[in-house]
Amino acid sequence: MGDINLYQYPISPFSEKLRRVLVHKGLPWNPIDCHYEDKTNLLKITDGKWTRVPVLEWNGEVVWNSADIIKWIDRKVPARRVIPEGMLGLCEVIDQWADTTLFTPVLLLVIPDLLDGAGDARLRANREQLIGMSCAQMRAGAAAHREQLLVYARMIDTQLQSKDFFLGGGFTMADASLYHPFFFLALNPGSFEILHEFKNLMRWYERVRDLR
Repeated sequence: MGDINLYQYPISPFSEKLRRVLVHKGLPWNPIDCHYEDKTNLLKITDGKWTRVPVLEWNGEVVWNSADIIKWIDRKVPARRVIPEGMLGLCEVIDQWADTTLFTPVLLLVIPDLLDGAGDARLRANREQLIGMSCAQMRAGAAAHREQLLVYARMIDTQLQSKDFFLGGGFTMADASLYHPFFFLALNPGSFEILHEFKNLMRWYERVRDLR
């Protein structure tokens, strides 16, 4: 069926969302790492229409936006479906909530230390401009970000009681969508520790992380 080329950042949570789906479906891919400033390869592959990761190219077909790629992949490769029959709308609602509401406190907790570790002044300026907040401002709100994240983690933990996956049954797009903020949170072990009290969530996180 040809090679799958995945334009990504290795630590991009949105790229990881898609990678979990590709792993679940048993689809190998070629990672093509992009640069936060140089968008040449993204502009070339999308004919100038898109500059964000992930972008997927397969047999000359090019798709972007993580949720749209997952829906496209599920149609193209129906084996091991990740969008159950009649569940597309629910999966899309969960995806939108995970990308925005759930991801926001995670982003604000992780980015300051991540940028400190990178030691790249241009990257710091780029991310601060994109987020619309300085690292100092993000750190000043850390307590509130943690409290908000705990509220969301408790909701997810409750839903996962007696379930291996979020919708019950097998792995779905909902699991990939909800997993990606916690993948990003794990880049900051100190912040990730706050999840340890949520046993259902942690078991689910490890199950999705270790998909084969």
